[in-house]
Amino acid sequence: MKKIADDEPLSAVNVKFAEGIDYKDVEGEIIQIYLNSRKTSVPMIVTTSDSEAKKHGQDGLFAVCNHKCGEKMKAELAKEINTFKNFSDADL
Repeated sequence: MKKIADDEPLSAVNVKFAEGIDYKDVEGEIIQIYLNSRKTSVPMIVTTSDSEAKKHGQDGLFAVCNHKCGEKMKAELAKEINTFKNFSDADL
């Protein structure tokens, strides 16, 4: 939930949606995803069908400020089994 400055390095947590979850109508957009475990919404980038991320099986990206934040995000995403099937790190 920290604002990432323009000159800071950026990392991401890639996610694969659980079966039945579909965000095709908002491909390429940043949307708010409600996390039940945190009782708050967080921004997620929805990959486009022709992107490299999608070709590697990733449906969305959560930008994070550093590795520590990424680990915290993955711990929260692990609780959201109805929305996300799996996740991994990505450096941007």
